[in-house]
Amino acid sequence: MPIGWSTYQDVTIREDLLSILKDVSPLDGNYLVGNLGKSTAMQRNHEWVTFYTARPSSVTFQAEGFDATVVDLSGPVRSNNYTAILAEVIQVTGSERVMSTALNIDPYTFQKTEALKRMNAKMEFALLNGASKTSGASGVARQMFGIDGCITTNVSAYSNATMSMETVEDILQTSWNKVGASYVADTIITTMTLKRRFATFNTFVTNFANNTDRIYKNVSTFEASTGVVTIVPHKDVATGKLYALKLDTFKMAFLQGREPQFVELAKTGDADKGMYITEMTLESLAEPASVKISGLI
Repeated sequence: MPIGWSTYQDVTIREDLLSILKDVSPLDGNYLVGNLGKSTAMQRNHEWVTFYTARPSSVTFQAEGFDATVVDLSGPVRSNNYTAILAEVIQVTGSERVMSTALNIDPYTFQKTEALKRMNAKMEFALLNGASKTSGASGVARQMFGIDGCITTNVSAYSNATMSMETVEDILQTSWNKVGASYVADTIITTMTLKRRFATFNTFVTNFANNTDRIYKNVSTFEASTGVVTIVPHKDVATGKLYALKLDTFKMAFLQGREPQFVELAKTGDADKGMYITEMTLESLAEPASVKISGLI
C-alpha cells in the first residue's frame, strides 16, 4: 500500500546520538590507594627494619647469689620489597583529534582521563595481590609483594568454611596473640559475599538508627572483642579470602621522582602519544599484626 514518503526511505535523516556518556567501568573504589600512608623509596630494592620479640612461654628462676650469664640477643632485621613499574599508554591519531564527536571532548583528553582510572586500578591490584618479589634483570620486569604476598606469619586455609561471628573473632584473636594491643588488626578487607555475612550476625547487634520505615542490612563497622574493626568490600580480593590488617603498618612507597605522572611521548607519526607511569612498592612494617585467610564461604 503506497504511503508517500516515510522515514524508512529518507536517507537524509541525521543520526540520534546523545551527548551523554555513562561510564560504568568497575575502576573506582580503590581503597588502598586512597587510604594507605605514603613513603619514598630511594632505591629499586626498598628496605626497612623491623623488630619482634615473642612473649615468653615459660620462665627460669634464679638461685640466690647466681652468676649472670650472657645470652645471645636479637636485634632489628631487614625487610625489603622491590619497586615495580606500572604504565598506561595512550595514542590518538591526528584525524581523530579534529573530528566532531558527540561528547564535545578532545579525544586525547578523554583517553588521558580513562588511562588515569586504569592506572589507579592497576596500582590497587598490585598493592593487594602482588604475590612475587623479584629483582628482575635486563629486559625482565621487577615484581613486588602486595599485601597477599607480605603476610606470612598468620596464614590459614579453611576448606569451604562458613564465616561466622566466631570465625571473625578467632581471626582477630590471631592478630591479638602475636602483637601488642596497639598493633592489633583494625581493618578487614574481603569480598562482597563475605562482607554481607556480617549483616547476618544478629545475636548481639546494636541498631544505631530508629527509623521504622527503613531496613538496615549494611555493616561497615564491627566492634569485636579486640576492638573496633572497619569492614571493607573489595573487588580485587579472590573468592573466599579475607585479610585482617593493621592498616597503618602498610605504606605505599614511590621511588623518588617516580610518583604517578603523565609523560608526553615524542611524535613518531600522525598521532599524539603519552603515558601515565609510576614506580612503586609496598612497605609492610609489622607483618605479624595482619592475618590472611582463604577457603571461606
